Amino acid sequence: MESNVSIVSKCISIFLLTITIWHLYRFITTFSNYKSYLMWETLQGYLFYLVFYVFMFAILVFFARYIDHYSLKNIGLSKGARWKTHILMGVSFAFLSRFLEIGLGALVGGVIIVYSYSSLSVSMFFIVDTFFVGLSEEGIFRGYIQRKLTEAWKFLPALLFASILFKIYHTNFFAVSISDLVLTALAVVPSFGIFVGYFYFKSRGNLLGPIALHMFYDLFGTIVPLGVDMIGVNRMLAAVSSVLVWTILIIVLKILADKTSSFSSEK
Repeated sequence: MESNVSIVSKCISIFLLTITIWHLYRFITTFSNYKSYLMWETLQGYLFYLVFYVFMFAILVFFARYIDHYSLKNIGLSKGARWKTHILMGVSFAFLSRFLEIGLGALVGGVIIVYSYSSLSVSMFFIVDTFFVGLSEEGIFRGYIQRKLTEAWKFLPALLFASILFKIYHTNFFAVSISDLVLTALAVVPSFGIFVGYFYFKSRGNLLGPIALHMFYDLFGTIVPLGVDMIGVNRMLAAVSSVLVWTILIIVLKILADKTSSFSSEK
């Protein structure tokens, strides 16, 4: 049986490789002489972004197949029982979370905004990108890190630690502020990472639902051109509204999991 030290070491190693690749992307698109050619919402920008997430997925495959000698099914990349239901619920929770964010954000002073659609070709690249983002990030943080840490520490500590790593990963080290560090420290409160980790757990380790949730959460503005501008809103109110969104969704998910057959292991 694998020791806890070995499990934690592997989880930290895959995290460090992932965050290094991500910040290499940030560095190139922020400081390099080619940054003007790699702007977001351009075809070349999306293609460059995609390359880095393909690298991240390759890291996941390397750790699963060659370090742990698992198939990708072991981390949840398989249909499994009720996989269609899990995907449908992932998409539903993605839209519900975005609408709740817009509604509660407006209640605390945010301004609802309407996005303009990008060209079809750019939108198609964005769809491909969001698929690989969901596949890579959920595979690494939930399928690999949270799953392995659950073996070592049980569910709750694994969920919290994986969510903290997920939050650190999304912190821009080249533009970090005190508020960023505070928000990272608060990663243990209800948040996107906590919710997706709980969804993964309730899905009995099937990643298809969390990947669909992540993908359509990112795609929301492309499908429904609405958002909320929180600039100027009191930071405490903004934080409370965000925590409330994910608290509501966790409660809804728990009720669905406990009171219905949606997450049953039976077909």
